[in-house]
Amino acid sequence: MVFPISKIVKVLRFLFPLLISLAIWELLATFHLLDPKLVPSPSRITLTMYSLTVPQPTLLVYLYRSIYRFTIGYGLGAILGIGVGILMGINKHFYRMASPILSLLISVPTIAWVPLFLITVGIGDETIILAIFLGCFFAIVYNTMNGIRSINKELIWASKIMGAKKTTIFSKVLLPGASVSIITGLRLAVGYSWRALVGAEMLASISGGIGYLVYAARAFNAVNIMFTGLVIIALGGLIIDNLVLGALEKKTIEKWGMIKKRV
Repeated sequence: MVFPISKIVKVLRFLFPLLISLAIWELLATFHLLDPKLVPSPSRITLTMYSLTVPQPTLLVYLYRSIYRFTIGYGLGAILGIGVGILMGINKHFYRMASPILSLLISVPTIAWVPLFLITVGIGDETIILAIFLGCFFAIVYNTMNGIRSINKELIWASKIMGAKKTTIFSKVLLPGASVSIITGLRLAVGYSWRALVGAEMLASISGGIGYLVYAARAFNAVNIMFTGLVIIALGGLIIDNLVLGALEKKTIEKWGMIKKRV
């Protein structure tokens, strides 16, 4: 399979600042301008990552647990969030009832819910998945609702004059018109829910996870393992946002010409 030159250039352009930053970091660590006991070099982090993978795939098992929880929590948040957002956008009575509740709860940090979940739900996956769900739910609801409500009313009136049914207006006017806001909400929610996952795993996990790995390492002052976890967390969020939701964006709103292609 031959990759187009433009895609290779785009990847290199994206990786270049990261590689420069890693090189500077490595040099600072090599010349002891950074305390290795507090900030390990990228090469040490890479070796730690390898030792946690071979011969026992501890890191992969922990990563699997995190992805499993994230998939369930984010999936539920996306489905319910889009549904509630659409209802708030098309039904003024539901909007008036739900809008004050949304405004009240959206400002509460997700991690603040975890102690309450520990008491009511208990320690384990259920609490972590609930935290992930809340981390993405409100952002998706808010963006979906705004997308629906910001559609030009003249488009809806014109559709009605032409005899379009409500289902046709919804599928051909409202949903495509709100798609930019919906996908924006989904992308914002990735960061919120990924952070919620890590924070909840630190407090509520009993069966591993990347957050659990970082938090458990602090008991042994294992800075290398802590930074390994941080690198995995950063890469995980980057991959989910760019490969999954970035691909969705390209196949939908970018393909339809609703946003400009990334240079």
